[in-house]
Amino acid sequence: METLLLVGLIIDNVVLLLIAATDLSRFDVSAFQLKQETKEFKTVHKSLSKIRLLQTIESILLGSIAVALGVALYGYMFGVAAALVGFVVVAALARVGFVRSYAYQLFDHSVDTILLVARVTWPLRYVIGESRQARVGRPQSLDELLDVIETLPVDVVNSTYKQRLASVLKTETKMVKDVMTGKKQALVVDPDATLGPILLSDLQKSGHGYFPVGAKKSHPEGLLDISELTDIHGAKKNKTVRDIMDTNLVWVEEETSLEELVQAFLQEKQYLMFVRNLDGDFTGIVTIADLLEHLTGIVKE
Repeated sequence: METLLLVGLIIDNVVLLLIAATDLSRFDVSAFQLKQETKEFKTVHKSLSKIRLLQTIESILLGSIAVALGVALYGYMFGVAAALVGFVVVAALARVGFVRSYAYQLFDHSVDTILLVARVTWPLRYVIGESRQARVGRPQSLDELLDVIETLPVDVVNSTYKQRLASVLKTETKMVKDVMTGKKQALVVDPDATLGPILLSDLQKSGHGYFPVGAKKSHPEGLLDISELTDIHGAKKNKTVRDIMDTNLVWVEEETSLEELVQAFLQEKQYLMFVRNLDGDFTGIVTIADLLEHLTGIVKE
């Protein structure tokens, strides 16, 4: 009889150990993380309160059985003491890596049964008390924070401001290559183009005030400020764009951060800068307007 009681006590403590080692906090994830999880994970997350309640019921029941078996084996004083020692050992072993790993595997294989029993025992929350809901963790990354902003109700932040906030937050990770105008899209003026009303009209239609100057498929040679052409009579005194362009060109690398770009604009006091890659090839232009658009999140209509 004593052997059976001892075996029962050992089995009881082993089961209690597996329950204690099943740390359900791994299912406490943010709404953003939950979107990327499996259907099974989402099911457990949704029923986490029920499972936690079941875990509490099982712990109370198995703990009571452990005390009863200890008392039956060793008497009241020694039985209770043995049970308490057993609980301490269980709590210590529940933190061991391989024990937790095995407990997780057992949980995953038995999850359907656990969910079924959890639903049956759920009414007992009125007696034992309702277990806490799954925690929605704080954003752990920029992507999570952006997702939280996107899910805010429109009466808190409207769609326009959500877009601006997202643009500003993403600025931290952006570089010049993310905001520049590529050389294929940039309007480049031929240095040998004749100055006059036709050229001025074409440039004004673009809506820009500064233009790279350079021969086709070559490196820029200068920068043309359209304000220098507003006086047509003055412009006629010059023969070509080459005669009026500014040859003081300021270059930045594609990998330059936007923070460094701000410093460059402040230091050089230029409206437009030329962009090159690591090989030194001309790849585009970047303006203060491009920078402000991303720093403020305000997109030009």
